[in-house]
Amino acid sequence: MNKVSYIEKINNEFSKKNVLVIGDLMVDRYISGKVRKISPEAPVPVLDYIDKKFVAGGASNVVNNLLGLGVSVHVAGVIADDDPGRWLKKELEQNGAIIDGIYESTERPTTLKTRYTTKGIQLLRVDKEETKDISEEAKKFIVDYLVENLATIDAVVFSDYVKGVLKDKNFTRRLIGICKDYNIFVAVDSKTDCIGNYEGADIMTPNADEVSSAVGIKMETEEDVSAAGELYLKDSGAEALLLTRGDKGIAVFEKGKERADYPAKDVEVFDVSGAGDTVISTITIAKICDLDMAESVELGNIAAGVVITKRGTVAIKKEELLRAIDEV
Repeated sequence: MNKVSYIEKINNEFSKKNVLVIGDLMVDRYISGKVRKISPEAPVPVLDYIDKKFVAGGASNVVNNLLGLGVSVHVAGVIADDDPGRWLKKELEQNGAIIDGIYESTERPTTLKTRYTTKGIQLLRVDKEETKDISEEAKKFIVDYLVENLATIDAVVFSDYVKGVLKDKNFTRRLIGICKDYNIFVAVDSKTDCIGNYEGADIMTPNADEVSSAVGIKMETEEDVSAAGELYLKDSGAEALLLTRGDKGIAVFEKGKERADYPAKDVEVFDVSGAGDTVISTITIAKICDLDMAESVELGNIAAGVVITKRGTVAIKKEELLRAIDEV
Protein backbone atom coordinates (compact mmCIF):
# COMPACT_ATOMS: atom_id res chain seq x y z
CA MET A 1 0.00 0.00 0.00
CA ASN A 2 1.24 3.46 -0.92
CA LYS A 3 -0.12 5.41 2.05
CA VAL A 4 1.52 8.65 0.94
CA SER A 5 -0.19 8.49 -2.46
CA TYR A 6 -3.60 7.80 -0.92
CA ILE A 7 -3.30 10.61 1.59
CA GLU A 8 -2.13 13.03 -1.08
CA LYS A 9 -5.08 12.19 -3.34
CA ILE A 10 -7.61 12.52 -0.51
CA ASN A 11 -6.24 15.81 0.78
CA ASN A 12 -5.45 17.52 -2.50
CA GLU A 13 -7.63 16.08 -5.28
CA PHE A 14 -10.93 14.77 -3.91
CA SER A 15 -12.28 18.29 -3.32
CA LYS A 16 -11.54 19.27 -6.94
CA LYS A 17 -13.89 16.66 -8.37
CA ASN A 18 -17.61 16.90 -9.19
CA VAL A 19 -19.86 13.85 -9.15
CA LEU A 20 -23.50 13.57 -10.17
CA VAL A 21 -25.58 10.96 -8.33
CA ILE A 22 -28.68 9.76 -10.19
CA GLY A 23 -31.04 7.34 -8.51
CA ASP A 24 -33.65 6.41 -5.97
CA LEU A 25 -33.70 9.03 -3.23
CA MET A 26 -35.15 7.60 -0.03
CA VAL A 27 -35.80 8.56 3.58
CA ASP A 28 -35.33 6.15 6.48
CA ARG A 29 -37.44 7.02 9.53
CA TYR A 30 -36.64 5.38 12.87
CA ILE A 31 -39.21 5.37 15.66
CA SER A 32 -37.76 4.02 18.90
CA GLY A 33 -39.30 3.19 22.23
CA LYS A 34 -39.57 0.69 25.07
CA VAL A 35 -41.61 -2.48 25.09
CA ARG A 36 -43.30 -2.99 28.45
CA LYS A 37 -46.14 -5.34 27.59
CA ILE A 38 -47.97 -7.36 24.97
CA SER A 39 -51.10 -5.81 23.54
CA PRO A 40 -54.39 -7.22 24.92
CA GLU A 41 -55.84 -6.70 21.42
CA ALA A 42 -53.40 -8.96 19.55
CA PRO A 43 -50.21 -10.96 20.29
CA VAL A 44 -47.92 -8.03 19.46
CA PRO A 45 -45.67 -5.83 21.61
CA VAL A 46 -46.78 -2.34 22.63
CA LEU A 47 -44.06 0.21 21.86
CA ASP A 48 -43.94 3.19 24.22
CA TYR A 49 -42.68 6.05 22.04
CA ILE A 50 -39.35 7.67 22.99
CA ASP A 51 -37.85 9.26 19.89
CA LYS A 52 -38.02 9.69 16.13
CA LYS A 53 -35.26 10.46 13.63
CA PHE A 54 -34.83 10.70 9.88
CA VAL A 55 -31.84 9.41 7.90
CA ALA A 56 -31.08 9.95 4.20
CA GLY A 57 -31.17 6.55 2.51
CA GLY A 58 -30.78 4.95 -0.90
CA ALA A 59 -29.07 7.20 -3.43
CA SER A 60 -29.11 9.93 -0.78
CA ASN A 61 -26.60 7.91 1.24
CA VAL A 62 -24.27 7.79 -1.77
CA VAL A 63 -24.53 11.58 -1.87
CA ASN A 64 -23.61 11.84 1.82
CA ASN A 65 -20.65 9.48 1.42
CA LEU A 66 -19.23 11.57 -1.41
CA LEU A 67 -19.83 14.78 0.54
CA GLY A 68 -18.10 13.24 3.54
CA LEU A 69 -15.05 12.60 1.38
CA GLY A 70 -14.96 16.27 0.38
CA VAL A 71 -16.36 15.85 -3.13
CA SER A 72 -18.67 18.36 -4.82
CA VAL A 73 -21.96 16.51 -5.44
CA HIS A 74 -24.93 17.12 -7.72
CA VAL A 75 -28.13 15.15 -7.11
CA ALA A 76 -30.77 14.00 -9.61
CA GLY A 77 -33.79 11.94 -8.66
CA VAL A 78 -37.50 12.09 -7.90
CA ILE A 79 -39.30 13.00 -4.68
CA ALA A 80 -42.70 14.48 -3.77
CA ASP A 81 -43.60 17.75 -2.10
CA ASP A 82 -44.41 15.89 1.12
CA ASP A 83 -42.87 15.92 4.60
CA PRO A 84 -40.16 13.31 3.85
CA GLY A 85 -39.32 14.99 0.53
CA ARG A 86 -39.03 18.44 2.05
CA TRP A 87 -36.89 17.07 4.88
CA LEU A 88 -34.60 15.27 2.42
CA LYS A 89 -34.04 18.30 0.18
CA LYS A 90 -33.22 20.46 3.20
CA GLU A 91 -30.92 17.80 4.65
CA LEU A 92 -28.96 17.27 1.43
CA GLU A 93 -28.65 21.00 0.79
CA GLN A 94 -27.45 21.66 4.34
CA ASN A 95 -24.86 18.91 3.90
CA GLY A 96 -23.54 20.73 0.84
CA ALA A 97 -25.18 18.94 -2.09
CA ILE A 98 -26.39 20.76 -5.21
CA ILE A 99 -30.06 19.72 -5.33
CA ASP A 100 -31.51 21.47 -8.38
CA GLY A 101 -31.54 18.15 -10.27
CA ILE A 102 -34.24 16.78 -7.97
CA TYR A 103 -37.63 16.52 -9.69
CA GLU A 104 -40.77 16.98 -7.58
CA SER A 105 -43.52 14.61 -8.67
CA THR A 106 -47.23 14.89 -8.03
CA GLU A 107 -47.76 11.26 -9.04
CA ARG A 108 -45.75 9.40 -6.40
CA PRO A 109 -44.69 9.87 -2.77
CA THR A 110 -41.14 10.24 -1.55
CA THR A 111 -39.93 6.72 -0.75
CA LEU A 112 -40.17 6.35 3.02
CA LYS A 113 -39.14 3.36 5.10
CA THR A 114 -40.29 3.52 8.72
CA ARG A 115 -38.63 1.20 11.23
CA TYR A 116 -40.01 0.67 14.73
CA THR A 117 -37.22 -0.33 17.11
CA THR A 118 -36.48 -1.05 20.74
CA LYS A 119 -32.95 -1.35 22.17
CA GLY A 120 -31.59 -1.49 18.63
CA ILE A 121 -33.91 -4.37 17.66
CA GLN A 122 -36.28 -3.83 14.73
CA LEU A 123 -39.87 -4.81 15.48
CA LEU A 124 -41.52 -3.75 12.25
CA ARG A 125 -40.82 -1.93 9.00
CA VAL A 126 -43.49 -0.04 7.07
CA ASP A 127 -42.73 1.10 3.50
CA LYS A 128 -44.49 3.91 1.66
CA GLU A 129 -43.33 3.92 -1.95
CA GLU A 130 -44.19 3.73 -5.62
CA THR A 131 -41.90 1.53 -7.71
CA LYS A 132 -43.37 2.00 -11.18
CA ASP A 133 -41.41 3.75 -13.91
CA ILE A 134 -41.12 7.50 -13.42
CA SER A 135 -42.91 9.83 -15.83
CA GLU A 136 -41.50 10.89 -19.19
CA GLU A 137 -41.47 14.46 -17.88
CA ALA A 138 -39.25 13.40 -14.96
CA LYS A 139 -36.90 11.53 -17.31
CA LYS A 140 -36.58 14.58 -19.58
CA PHE A 141 -35.85 16.73 -16.54
CA ILE A 142 -32.99 14.45 -15.48
CA VAL A 143 -31.55 14.13 -19.00
CA ASP A 144 -31.65 17.90 -19.42
CA TYR A 145 -29.97 18.36 -16.05
CA LEU A 146 -27.13 16.02 -17.04
CA VAL A 147 -26.65 17.80 -20.36
CA GLU A 148 -26.64 21.22 -18.70
CA ASN A 149 -23.89 20.16 -16.30
CA LEU A 150 -21.65 18.10 -18.59
CA ALA A 151 -18.86 20.65 -18.49
CA THR A 152 -18.43 20.36 -14.72
CA ILE A 153 -19.10 16.65 -14.02
CA ASP A 154 -16.23 14.18 -13.69
CA ALA A 155 -18.32 11.08 -12.89
CA VAL A 156 -21.91 9.88 -12.66
CA VAL A 157 -23.00 7.32 -10.07
CA PHE A 158 -26.23 5.44 -10.75
CA SER A 159 -27.76 4.26 -7.49
CA ASP A 160 -30.58 1.88 -8.39
CA TYR A 161 -32.66 0.59 -5.48
CA VAL A 162 -35.39 -0.58 -7.90
CA LYS A 163 -37.81 2.17 -6.86
CA GLY A 164 -38.56 3.30 -10.41
CA VAL A 165 -36.15 6.12 -11.26
CA LEU A 166 -33.81 3.88 -13.27
CA LYS A 167 -36.31 1.24 -14.38
CA ASP A 168 -36.40 2.14 -18.09
CA LYS A 169 -33.55 0.58 -20.10
CA ASN A 170 -33.78 3.19 -22.84
CA PHE A 171 -33.51 5.95 -20.23
CA THR A 172 -30.46 4.52 -18.45
CA ARG A 173 -28.69 3.71 -21.71
CA ARG A 174 -29.37 7.22 -23.00
CA LEU A 175 -27.81 8.72 -19.87
CA ILE A 176 -24.79 6.43 -20.13
CA GLY A 177 -24.43 7.20 -23.83
CA ILE A 178 -24.29 10.93 -23.08
CA CYS A 179 -21.65 10.30 -20.42
CA LYS A 180 -19.54 8.19 -22.77
CA ASP A 181 -19.70 10.85 -25.48
CA TYR A 182 -18.11 13.27 -23.02
CA ASN A 183 -15.66 10.82 -21.39
CA ILE A 184 -17.46 10.95 -18.05
CA PHE A 185 -16.76 8.01 -15.74
CA VAL A 186 -19.87 5.90 -15.02
CA ALA A 187 -20.30 3.80 -11.87
CA VAL A 188 -23.39 1.70 -11.13
CA ASP A 189 -24.70 0.14 -7.94
CA SER A 190 -27.93 -1.61 -8.87
CA LYS A 191 -30.18 -4.16 -7.22
CA THR A 192 -32.01 -4.95 -10.46
CA ASP A 193 -31.78 -8.23 -12.36
CA CYS A 194 -32.02 -6.18 -15.59
CA ILE A 195 -28.27 -5.69 -15.68
CA GLY A 196 -28.20 -4.95 -19.42
CA ASN A 197 -29.79 -1.60 -18.57
CA TYR A 198 -26.30 -0.34 -17.75
CA GLU A 199 -24.40 -1.45 -20.84
CA GLY A 200 -21.28 0.67 -21.24
CA ALA A 201 -20.79 1.48 -17.56
CA ASP A 202 -17.17 1.65 -16.40
CA ILE A 203 -17.83 -0.26 -13.18
CA MET A 204 -20.74 -2.05 -11.52
CA THR A 205 -20.62 -2.91 -7.81
CA PRO A 206 -23.36 -5.43 -6.93
CA ASN A 207 -23.13 -7.71 -3.91
CA ALA A 208 -23.03 -11.50 -4.07
CA ASP A 209 -26.79 -11.96 -3.64
CA GLU A 210 -27.52 -9.48 -6.42
CA VAL A 211 -25.09 -11.16 -8.81
CA SER A 212 -26.49 -14.60 -8.00
CA SER A 213 -30.06 -13.41 -8.59
CA ALA A 214 -29.18 -11.69 -11.87
CA VAL A 215 -27.37 -14.65 -13.48
CA GLY A 216 -29.04 -17.60 -11.72
CA ILE A 217 -25.89 -19.11 -10.23
CA LYS A 218 -25.62 -19.95 -6.53
CA MET A 219 -22.15 -19.04 -5.33
CA GLU A 220 -21.30 -21.97 -3.08
CA THR A 221 -17.70 -22.39 -4.24
CA GLU A 222 -14.98 -20.11 -5.59
CA GLU A 223 -15.55 -21.68 -9.00
CA ASP A 224 -19.19 -20.59 -8.76
CA VAL A 225 -18.04 -17.06 -7.93
CA SER A 226 -15.86 -16.98 -11.03
CA ALA A 227 -18.61 -18.37 -13.26
CA ALA A 228 -21.22 -15.96 -11.90
CA GLY A 229 -18.90 -12.97 -12.10
CA GLU A 230 -17.83 -13.68 -15.67
CA LEU A 231 -21.42 -14.18 -16.80
CA TYR A 232 -22.60 -11.00 -15.05
CA LEU A 233 -19.82 -9.00 -16.70
CA LYS A 234 -20.69 -10.41 -20.12
CA ASP A 235 -24.46 -9.93 -19.80
CA SER A 236 -24.21 -6.44 -18.31
CA GLY A 237 -21.95 -5.04 -20.99
CA ALA A 238 -19.99 -3.15 -18.32
CA GLU A 239 -16.23 -2.70 -18.49
CA ALA A 240 -15.66 -4.07 -14.99
CA LEU A 241 -17.57 -5.88 -12.25
CA LEU A 242 -16.61 -5.28 -8.65
CA LEU A 243 -18.40 -8.04 -6.77
CA THR A 244 -18.67 -7.10 -3.10
CA ARG A 245 -18.55 -10.16 -0.82
CA GLY A 246 -18.80 -8.83 2.74
CA ASP A 247 -16.04 -10.23 4.94
CA LYS A 248 -14.50 -11.91 1.87
CA GLY A 249 -13.74 -8.55 0.31
CA ILE A 250 -14.18 -7.65 -3.35
CA ALA A 251 -13.69 -9.83 -6.44
CA VAL A 252 -12.87 -7.81 -9.56
CA PHE A 253 -13.68 -8.99 -13.07
CA GLU A 254 -12.44 -6.91 -16.01
CA LYS A 255 -12.75 -7.55 -19.71
CA GLY A 256 -9.74 -9.49 -20.96
CA LYS A 257 -8.24 -9.95 -17.49
CA GLU A 258 -8.08 -12.66 -14.85
CA ARG A 259 -10.24 -12.35 -11.73
CA ALA A 260 -8.52 -10.41 -8.95
CA ASP A 261 -9.45 -10.62 -5.25
CA TYR A 262 -8.98 -7.94 -2.61
CA PRO A 263 -9.50 -8.89 1.06
CA ALA A 264 -11.77 -6.92 3.37
CA LYS A 265 -10.33 -5.11 6.35
CA ASP A 266 -10.44 -7.29 9.46
CA VAL A 267 -12.73 -5.38 11.84
CA GLU A 268 -15.54 -6.11 14.27
CA VAL A 269 -18.75 -5.79 12.26
CA PHE A 270 -21.76 -4.06 13.85
CA ASP A 271 -23.88 -3.18 10.80
CA VAL A 272 -23.32 -3.57 7.05
CA SER A 273 -26.19 -1.21 6.16
CA GLY A 274 -25.03 1.29 3.56
CA ALA A 275 -21.58 -0.26 3.16
CA GLY A 276 -22.18 -0.72 -0.57
CA ASP A 277 -22.86 3.01 -0.90
CA THR A 278 -19.55 3.73 0.81
CA VAL A 279 -17.71 1.33 -1.49
CA ILE A 280 -19.02 2.76 -4.77
CA SER A 281 -18.51 6.35 -3.56
CA THR A 282 -14.90 5.76 -2.53
CA ILE A 283 -13.94 3.72 -5.57
CA THR A 284 -15.52 6.22 -7.96
CA ILE A 285 -13.66 9.21 -6.58
CA ALA A 286 -10.43 7.20 -6.41
CA LYS A 287 -10.72 6.21 -10.07
CA ILE A 288 -11.36 9.74 -11.32
CA CYS A 289 -8.36 10.88 -9.27
CA ASP A 290 -6.24 8.51 -11.40
CA LEU A 291 -5.72 5.69 -8.91
CA ASP A 292 -5.65 2.31 -10.69
CA MET A 293 -8.21 -0.44 -10.11
CA ALA A 294 -6.20 -2.23 -7.42
CA GLU A 295 -5.57 0.98 -5.48
CA SER A 296 -9.18 2.14 -5.83
CA VAL A 297 -10.60 -1.17 -4.60
CA GLU A 298 -8.14 -1.26 -1.70
CA LEU A 299 -9.27 2.22 -0.69
CA GLY A 300 -12.91 1.16 -1.01
CA ASN A 301 -12.31 -1.80 1.28
CA ILE A 302 -10.67 0.44 3.88
CA ALA A 303 -13.61 2.87 3.78
CA ALA A 304 -16.13 0.04 4.12
CA GLY A 305 -14.15 -1.22 7.11
CA VAL A 306 -14.84 2.08 8.84
CA VAL A 307 -18.62 2.28 8.36
CA ILE A 308 -19.42 -1.35 9.23
CA THR A 309 -18.06 -0.80 12.74
CA LYS A 310 -20.96 1.61 13.39
CA ARG A 311 -24.66 0.99 13.89
CA GLY A 312 -27.15 2.09 11.24
CA THR A 313 -26.58 3.72 7.88
CA VAL A 314 -23.52 5.94 8.29
CA ALA A 315 -21.52 7.81 5.64
CA ILE A 316 -17.72 7.80 5.59
CA LYS A 317 -15.85 10.97 6.55
CA LYS A 318 -12.56 12.08 5.04
CA GLU A 319 -10.88 12.29 8.44
CA GLU A 320 -12.00 8.73 9.28
CA LEU A 321 -10.63 7.39 6.02
CA LEU A 322 -7.28 9.13 6.54
CA ARG A 323 -7.06 7.72 10.06
CA ALA A 324 -7.91 4.20 8.83
CA ILE A 325 -5.21 4.40 6.15
CA ASP A 326 -2.68 5.45 8.76
CA GLU A 327 -3.64 2.47 10.93
CA VAL A 328 -3.30 -0.16 8.20
